[in-house]
Amino acid sequence: MEQQNENDVIFRPATGTALAVASGISFFFLCMILPLVGPSGSRVEHAGQNKVVFLLVLLVTFVLAALAVFSKMGRRKVDDSPLPFFSFSLCGICLLTLVILLFDGFAI
Repeated sequence: MEQQNENDVIFRPATGTALAVASGISFFFLCMILPLVGPSGSRVEHAGQNKVVFLLVLLVTFVLAALAVFSKMGRRKVDDSPLPFFSFSLCGICLLTLVILLFDGFAI
């Protein structure tokens, strides 16, 4: 197994923390635009566009959280840092939100 280089930018502690904070802020924004796919936003003529925008923000949030997990897990191999529970749980919440969105669960 190849050892992670400590000079890699992605495996620096500040990078993982910045990605985790960015994913948290993105999730906050996702929660603010949730009404776009809710009952009132799904009954308008531009409901498809609302869903696409929500899906794009959801994917950005998931990618940021997944990058935070990757960064923090790589750092964990170097200095035995703690597990990134926040980023893991945010990835799970994003996947759950995606499933609910695909089955129109928010439009009830």
